[in-house]
Amino acid sequence: MSIAPADPRVLERWPSELASLPFGSPEFKDANQRLADEDEIACAPYSRAMPGWINLTSTTACNLKCFMCNQFLDPNSPKVMMNEDVYQKVVRELYPYAKTMQLSAFGEPLVTPRMDEKLDDLERYGLKLEMVSNGTLMMKESRFREQLLKCLELVTFSMDGATRATYNSVRTGAEFDEVVDNITRFADLRLALPAEHRPRMNFNYILMRRTIAEAPRFVEMVHRWGGDEIVFNHLVTFHPSLKGESLNYCRAYANEWQDRTREVARDLGVRISIPPNFAETEEAEVAAPVPPTDSAADDSAASPKQRPCGPPPKKCWFLWRRVYIAPFGDVVPCCLAGMNAFGNLQQQSFYDVWNGPTYQNYRKHVFTERPLGKCRTCYLIYPNAELAGSDGFEY
Repeated sequence: MSIAPADPRVLERWPSELASLPFGSPEFKDANQRLADEDEIACAPYSRAMPGWINLTSTTACNLKCFMCNQFLDPNSPKVMMNEDVYQKVVRELYPYAKTMQLSAFGEPLVTPRMDEKLDDLERYGLKLEMVSNGTLMMKESRFREQLLKCLELVTFSMDGATRATYNSVRTGAEFDEVVDNITRFADLRLALPAEHRPRMNFNYILMRRTIAEAPRFVEMVHRWGGDEIVFNHLVTFHPSLKGESLNYCRAYANEWQDRTREVARDLGVRISIPPNFAETEEAEVAAPVPPTDSAADDSAASPKQRPCGPPPKKCWFLWRRVYIAPFGDVVPCCLAGMNAFGNLQQQSFYDVWNGPTYQNYRKHVFTERPLGKCRTCYLIYPNAELAGSDGFEY
């Protein structure tokens, strides 16, 4: 398939590594990825590459009402599908560069309309599909099931709890036994595929008071399913109602169960990513969150106090390599709750947003002791509240 850039201006800005290759070809995408990696390592404010991974908020609708989800806690949170013009603009401007597309991180991706057409677009432009799903709809009969498996590169199931009582108390609207059966059948189908065509299967698990003691048992479940990795993250307490579930206020208890989880994972050979233990086990006092400012354009704004740990212990992989596109065209740098949009595709080209002043300011500061906006409390860069300093995961 022969394609041309949707925005001819990019031809003037391409580095030689891209200009010498067929637009949209696998080699072109590989070169684009190399440039993005180099720019991230160099902390370059201006990105020579386009993102190789795209999240499309194809829907904000979900069939569950999880108590810790921003979609549930915000009564004004809209339940919408992606604007078709926005979707088509993403296909034209971003698909030729990208290797992976992820369907909605803010809704259940399997309620996305016209999925068969979106899978056709992925095949036409040479992209693979990622999904983060609650698992409730994964094994429902559908006419695009074979096509879905053909396109799928990674599915991540979000589960919090390893017993019916705990899981059902978190994932309101889901039934533990049905979800376990769905994942078991998917795992069997996956393992029946040739290894080279087998999608990866990961799991997300939120660590909080009611779930952490079941984390070792969950590792055992994933081992039986043949899963690839479990990512454990702390609960982000972006709403006052969530304070009582934060492990920041029961640190010794958290350390004990995280150690047990590591031990079970080690014994079973299950790969996990889990936050570091709290160094100080004296529980923090529960206090109301203080919202930080989110100004990126004004470098002269008062900076937060220097972090006790210095520069971030982990690097962000979003500002150079990934992007989130909201239903009506907002360009959002990552999935952190409450992150402001950096631009809008109905008003600008993606290229102008991607290298605009907001993106460049955030790239300039994110790996320093003065990160901007919500980067100060990011649970990926600062994997426990203690490392994040006084801001914690609360805003």
